[in-house]
Amino acid sequence: MPRVTRRAGTAVVLLAAVALAIPAASASAATGPPSLKLDGPKRPGVTDKVIASGQVPGFAPGEQVTLEVAASGRKVVSKKIAPKANGSFAEPFFINACCAYSVTASVGDKASAAQRFKVRAPRHVSRGPVAKLFNRSLQAQGFHTGTRGPRVTSGTHLAIKAFRKVNGMSWSEAYSPAVFRTLLLGKGAFKPRFSDGKHVEVDISKQVMALVEGKTPVHTFHVSTGTGGTPTVLGNYRFYLKQPGYNSKRMYYSVYFIGGYATHGYSSVPNGRASHGCVRNPIQFSRFIYNWIDLGDSMHTYA
Repeated sequence: MPRVTRRAGTAVVLLAAVALAIPAASASAATGPPSLKLDGPKRPGVTDKVIASGQVPGFAPGEQVTLEVAASGRKVVSKKIAPKANGSFAEPFFINACCAYSVTASVGDKASAAQRFKVRAPRHVSRGPVAKLFNRSLQAQGFHTGTRGPRVTSGTHLAIKAFRKVNGMSWSEAYSPAVFRTLLLGKGAFKPRFSDGKHVEVDISKQVMALVEGKTPVHTFHVSTGTGGTPTVLGNYRFYLKQPGYNSKRMYYSVYFIGGYATHGYSSVPNGRASHGCVRNPIQFSRFIYNWIDLGDSMHTYA
């Protein structure tokens, strides 16, 4: 009988210890939000790497940290991180947006204080990772560069000119931080007026042409339309004829939309209106445009 009593006493003690241990762990896990610090350049710039690290108080196996990075109100990173056994975590992210950054880490409904910093667009872009990001940012807003690589090319400059025309800036090929800043904010794209599937729009007032899918401008180009004496016709048409290579008028890879009016490559594509009524496009992009357009696609021209 006494042996039974000792075992019963031992069991009671063990149960009491377990009962005390469970609330203690829960209390530890509920001590507060994760800590967060950022390691990287003192003044981060585009393409720089920043490491977000911290500690989860009272970490319990299976818990995950949600890292969220926002740039000027746009969420650019949202990632689940599994901390180490001691509750620590570290996760890198790269600067590829603009301009006011806010970084938080959370577990459940408990979030760290936001870490904030600002990013400026670079004054110059020529080659390397920044040039690659610039080319891809132009492409993301539908401005055709002909490259996604790490160099600023003649195609990049033509895309800059198209961007400037669309956004009411001076009609030049010059890079400026304002161009990059707008792109990094996810803005500046051509705004189509039509949504009839795969089609082409030419805004004569801006001297640009956009290849559009639904309501999305996927490729926008600097163009030159007809002069005052030989204006480009306005209206809604359909492409009916393709003519590859050069013709006798030195029109290159022409796609006709009514009568003798076509969009085609030409050796000279100035800022303003210069053609006999056609829509001239940059000769280095003419084959691309020619191959993108299908006979029967809509063509909309307006001022």
